[in-house]
Amino acid sequence: MTYAAVPEPAEPQGRATPLHFALGYLAGVGVYLLVRALGGLNPSPCQGQTLVALLVPLLLGPGGLGLAASQWNRPPRAIFGLGLVVASLFPALFFGSRDIAGLRNFGCAGGYVVISPVGGKGFSEMTLNAGTTVPLRLRVGGFDVKTRPDSFTVQAQATNPLNEVPAPVVVKLGQTGGVTLTQEVPLTVSAAANGPTQQYTVNVNVVQQGGRSASGTLTVNVEGGKK
Repeated sequence: MTYAAVPEPAEPQGRATPLHFALGYLAGVGVYLLVRALGGLNPSPCQGQTLVALLVPLLLGPGGLGLAASQWNRPPRAIFGLGLVVASLFPALFFGSRDIAGLRNFGCAGGYVVISPVGGKGFSEMTLNAGTTVPLRLRVGGFDVKTRPDSFTVQAQATNPLNEVPAPVVVKLGQTGGVTLTQEVPLTVSAAANGPTQQYTVNVNVVQQGGRSASGTLTVNVEGGKK
């Protein structure tokens, strides 16, 4: 009876040193700096910036792990791959996450509008009796005022599903232009005296020169006098 020879494991080829790890790390940092420099050529402050921030971590992390796993019998190449993995975490992923957070502060993900009672906290729904008026406040947030201090234009309108005249809910703004971040703008919501019991939505939109915008809504439940 003959037995098949059991293949012996391949001997490691070469000896890994800290230099190989450093070379892998520096190569990863070089790729990160190159992609970041190319991303800086993009004229849009929003479009494509998330891809630039995530591209290098997605390339170096799995790529470095794959290289280390496939070249395990070649320690210099394997440790080079581990250097790429570390570079994918820092600086690539660390600064990429900060860049994405900065995009939101700049307004690429949109800001927000807070509607609140005078001296109160923000809310999203209120009840209003027919024939009454409630003073409210709104403010714009979610943007980086240091990067773009430009003012906003504000518009507000309540829904009128049946196109009734006069409108069952009327919204008036104390200021429509030159609104700055965190500034409180007076907002009054009035319900018509003969309006029915129904739910309406107040839509608020703010726009800044250059394309940054935000929006907010307030649900108004009118307790009407019309039967």
